[in-house]
Amino acid sequence: MAWIASEHDPDWPFDLFATNFTLDPVTTVLLVVDMQGSDLTIDPDGELGRRYPDIPVYYNHRMTEIVVPNIGRLLEDFRSAGRRVVYTRNGRITPHGDELTARLRRHKPKPGALPRYRGTPAYDVMPDISPREDELIVDKLTSGAFNASILDHSLRNMGVTDVVIVGIAADMCVFGTARVAAELGYNALLCEDGCCTYTPRAQEDAMLMHARVFGRVATTDDILDELKSS
Repeated sequence: MAWIASEHDPDWPFDLFATNFTLDPVTTVLLVVDMQGSDLTIDPDGELGRRYPDIPVYYNHRMTEIVVPNIGRLLEDFRSAGRRVVYTRNGRITPHGDELTARLRRHKPKPGALPRYRGTPAYDVMPDISPREDELIVDKLTSGAFNASILDHSLRNMGVTDVVIVGIAADMCVFGTARVAAELGYNALLCEDGCCTYTPRAQEDAMLMHARVFGRVATTDDILDELKSS
């Protein structure tokens, strides 16, 4: 089923402001944003789950039943067609995290939480959708994947023009990455059922923020059909 922006916000003048393009199957990359091991599920007994019990119910179902399977479908298609796949990982690179901005350093690991910094299972990409040896992984200290990283330089060297973006969280790192991709001149497409955040409202808001001006939003089925027919 297609995701049609005008159905979610019928008052916005999409015909005047939306950015339209068709994916080029030769120069399109799949960008998998921050699908790291510790974020597959939210613990209902953790602080977030105890204070907001509806969040783990929504998030855990969407991640395991919708997002991860759809990313798997996209990975299979991109790899079988010889298209590029790039991953990002976010968070501490060192155990102490002094390399992070002050804002991010304030979010300290909770007591008893698994350690999460480069080299730990919690930091690595989830095993079910893990990168292959020949696929680029960009470690980042910011929400947007293009900020202070090698991503833009790498994609331009690869000849990429179009970016299909999946991952978490939809309204944070995913949307932030998509917006900067558009600002840098890439055709940026958010895969609606390939990303997730804490609430349905936040998910929809992120998709609409992108679709109104910066780029396109589509479902996994739409993306696969478009690349097949291009």
